[in-house]
Amino acid sequence: MKRYLRLAAWCLGLALAVTACGRAGRIVLPEAAEVTAIRVTAGDAVTLHTDRDWIGEFLQQAAEAVSTGMESVQDAPDQTGAVKVELGTGETPDWSVLYVYEADGICCLEQPYTGIYQGDEALWTVLAADAAPEGRNPQ
Repeated sequence: MKRYLRLAAWCLGLALAVTACGRAGRIVLPEAAEVTAIRVTAGDAVTLHTDRDWIGEFLQQAAEAVSTGMESVQDAPDQTGAVKVELGTGETPDWSVLYVYEADGICCLEQPYTGIYQGDEALWTVLAADAAPEGRNPQ
């Protein structure tokens, strides 16, 4: 009997560990179908994107970002030139915010009070479709 209880406890522990590992390190984003607009603010320039293809491409690139292990502990990052990206969901959009900036040559996405994530070059390419983001250090 003890053997079966140990086995059951071990299986439960394994199942919980596997389930938790599947979500660890990923940025939290709404489903693409829920996003009705994305507002990008780079310096004084504000661009509102409602094109489904652009929204899908941005969300796909952002979803590939992985955790840096660093925490976000404020409303906005201290990075000069950070690009503010607001994701609007619903007919009268509820806006959720994230920031994109470059730090030490790494593309960072920061969700206030959630975490800081590392993106890649393709994310800058999507954001730069209108104008080069100010938060990007020229190479």
